Amino acid sequence: MTRILAYAATAALVASGASAGDFSKAAPVGQEPVVQQPAAPVAAPRFDWTGAYAGAGLGYGRMKTSAGERGSSAIGGLFAGYRWDMGDAVLGVEGQVAPMAFGSPTLASGDRLRAGASLLLSAGIPVTADGRTLAYAGAGPALLRTSGPAGSKTSTGITGQIGVDHMLTDSLMLRGSVNYTGINRVGSANDRTRTLGAGVGLAFRF
Repeated sequence: MTRILAYAATAALVASGASAGDFSKAAPVGQEPVVQQPAAPVAAPRFDWTGAYAGAGLGYGRMKTSAGERGSSAIGGLFAGYRWDMGDAVLGVEGQVAPMAFGSPTLASGDRLRAGASLLLSAGIPVTADGRTLAYAGAGPALLRTSGPAGSKTSTGITGQIGVDHMLTDSLMLRGSVNYTGINRVGSANDRTRTLGAGVGLAFRF
């Protein structure tokens, strides 16, 4: 009986020592536990505006001439361009064509406004963290074609535009813009015209 008790006591001591050894390995005395830090979230890449695009727009404009005439009309047009994303800035070139003002307004000289076109050199900056919204300004030469009793005539001038483009998807772009155009020697009376317009557009990015 005494021998059995001795064996039992020895086994208990061995088991107790093993448990204590395991516990000391799991949490050594005097050592701070190591805490795993969660991985930092990876920021989504900023949108890249480099590439070509083309679309159509609809707007409204008010015109006045050097002869004192004033008028307004809805206008529609097409535009296409290419942009280079430089990081902090976005540069671009864009051509615009307005086949005609709705109703083809007529000047006092009898000349009708038939079509307009312009070429814009622009610079812009992304205004949102993801870079999908671009504020820009542009300027360049403009043309205006008229037809009247003396025949057709193409006059030249300058145009400027400010606007905001927003990428609804990676391919679809929404635009809002305001533009000012000054044309000299318009029609048979060689009037000067000044037009202020605003519009919206939708474009597809290639």
